[in-house]
Amino acid sequence: MTSTPALGLARPVRGVKVHSRQTLGGCAPTYGRIELDFEPLPAAVASSLEFACAVSPEPAPEFEDFLTRGVLRELSGTDTEDPEARRGAPVHARVIVRAMSWHYVDTCELVFLRLGALAVREALRCVAEDREPQLIDTRARLVF
Repeated sequence: MTSTPALGLARPVRGVKVHSRQTLGGCAPTYGRIELDFEPLPAAVASSLEFACAVSPEPAPEFEDFLTRGVLRELSGTDTEDPEARRGAPVHARVIVRAMSWHYVDTCELVFLRLGALAVREALRCVAEDREPQLIDTRARLVF
C-alpha cells in the first residue's frame, strides 16, 4: 500500500475564525472560539501548531491539547471518526493560534477538537476557492 504524498499549503490564509455557540437552556458544554492563521510549509516539513495569543479567561492546557489534536489530525487527513471529515492527501502547514476563548462551565475538550478540524477545512476551502475566510458560527457536536 502506498501513502499519498503530502502537499504544501498553496498560500497563507489568515484570520480563520470558528465560534461554537452555547445552547441556551441546554446542558451540553459547547462554547468555544478560535482564530487561526495558516502559512505554507514545504511538503518535506511536518505541520506544526503554535500559540501566539493569551487564552481567555486563562491558559487551559487540556483545551489547547485538543485544539492541537483536531488541527493536526485534520491536516494529516487521518480524521476517520467523523464521516464528514476531509479525506485525501495530507497538507503541511504552520498554524498559529491568534485567539482562543473558553468558559469554565460551558466548554469541554471535544469542542476544541471539533473547532480545530472545522478551521482546517475552512482554510483549505479558502485556498481551493481563492477567497478570504468566512466566519464559521456553529454549535459543536460533542459526539463523532
